[in-house]
Amino acid sequence: MVAENHNSALEAPQAADSPRVAHVLIPYIRPTETFIYDRLVNHIRYSPFILTNEPVINMDMFPFGGPVHTLAERSLTERKADALARRAANSSPYFTAALKREKPAAVHAHYGPVGAAVAPSAEAAGIPLTVSFYGIDASAFLRDPRHAASYRRMFKTASVVSALSADMAERLAGAGCPEEKIRTHHLAVDTEALKPATATTRDRRRVRIVSAGRFVEKKGMELLIDAFEKAVSRGADAELHLFGSGPLEKQAAARASACRFADRISFFGHKPRAEIISAIRDADIFALFSITAADGDMEGTPTVLIEAGALGVPCVSTLHAGIPEVTADGETGLLVPERDTEAFASALVRLASDPGLRSLMSLAARARIENLFSIRSVMRQIEADYEP
Repeated sequence: MVAENHNSALEAPQAADSPRVAHVLIPYIRPTETFIYDRLVNHIRYSPFILTNEPVINMDMFPFGGPVHTLAERSLTERKADALARRAANSSPYFTAALKREKPAAVHAHYGPVGAAVAPSAEAAGIPLTVSFYGIDASAFLRDPRHAASYRRMFKTASVVSALSADMAERLAGAGCPEEKIRTHHLAVDTEALKPATATTRDRRRVRIVSAGRFVEKKGMELLIDAFEKAVSRGADAELHLFGSGPLEKQAAARASACRFADRISFFGHKPRAEIISAIRDADIFALFSITAADGDMEGTPTVLIEAGALGVPCVSTLHAGIPEVTADGETGLLVPERDTEAFASALVRLASDPGLRSLMSLAARARIENLFSIRSVMRQIEADYEP
């Protein structure tokens, strides 16, 4: 998704004497990493800058008003020397020199492998390191001996290791991270910017189910189509709107074409975040059929479920990773076991046929996100991790 332009680094810069934090991203920044961008631009007491060793991308989608330091702008000789040093000693002279020169109060690395890459430099510069894990880095990557070994080295020197859920925290502890270093910080949204519709536009004949995400295995798009077909065959008067793109998009489209109710399924492709937010706000139900992929890849806590909750849309999803911490089963939505299309269909039928239940869950979902997933509340917790 594309980030909304609420860049505090542009609109409300911190005072010149604010402590600084170096955010290490490799690269800055992928189109799907709205959840990282939201953390970068919503600092309260700290002034952020970016440190990377790759070319900066998507600055038009994710504008950042602070300093950006990248090895990609240095000479070819320096880039080659840094690559050789990383291979030979697992340490980047560029990162080390930049941290010693800039002297931030803290270093915050995004994703486990990035934390492992910058850990020797943070230690050499004497700067505390926070490492945030987000999903694949705390699931599939744990099966890779090289990643596992680099994590164990990084766990020894990192000050804080941040997980998105209790489930993820347990996996990181199992991978060797000392429990006293682990913090759980949910992904979060700006609940002031994301508000439910003030007047209903849901006077159409059919119940509208919306899903949004990359078309990859862990998002379960084909399984969602299977469940939708079963739900409609059981009497749900519904339509399914799918947003996103990815390597499995063609397979999903083929499955939809073979569905008995293909005329009720619409594909909208990749859209800017504002359009997706508008589509979710106008939905009656948000659906996300998350599963563990064959290679072990898992969700963290899907941002889109948090966004749907903030917009007051009840969700149907799965008992997967950190999802139960976002969607309270039976209160703000309905959760079913992974890959169980029968149960998912039943949940869709239940919500589609009961507008009163949807209304109750809508109010409960909004309240839950306001209480537990507000970006300012989470950023206060994260900034507390930077303190000595």
